[in-house]
Amino acid sequence: MTGKRFISRSSRRRLSMNNGDKPAMQDYDWMEEAREMAAQCWCDERVSDRVMDVEFAEVVAERIASWMQTAAQNQRNTDYYRGLLVKIGESIGQAAYIADDGSVSDSVLCASIPDLVESLLAALEGESK
Repeated sequence: MTGKRFISRSSRRRLSMNNGDKPAMQDYDWMEEAREMAAQCWCDERVSDRVMDVEFAEVVAERIASWMQTAAQNQRNTDYYRGLLVKIGESIGQAAYIADDGSVSDSVLCASIPDLVESLLAALEGESK
C-alpha cells in the first residue's frame, strides 16, 4: 500500500451520507477509519513479516483518531473563517473579485480582503478630515 491513496469503505459511506443520516462531525470519533489505517501498517513491506498485534493496533488507532479529529476541527474552523471573509468580500463588491493581474474571479479572493479593508478605512478617514 506504500504510496497509494486509500479511502476506506467506511469513509466512502460516511462521505456519501446525507447530512440528516450522520452525526454532527464534531461528535464523529473517526475510530473506524483509524483502525483501518493502523491495520494497514502491517501491509507495509517493511513490517509485513511481523504478526499483527491487535492491542497495539488499537492504541495506534486511538492516536490516529485523535489527530483525525483535530484535523477535522481545524477544517471546520478554516471553513468558518473563510466564510466570514467571503461575506465581507461580497459586501465590498466587485473589487473583492479582481486579482492583482486585473483578471476577474468567479468567487471572492479572500487574500485580497485585508488590503481592501485597509483601503476602505483609509478612504473613510480621508473623508472625515
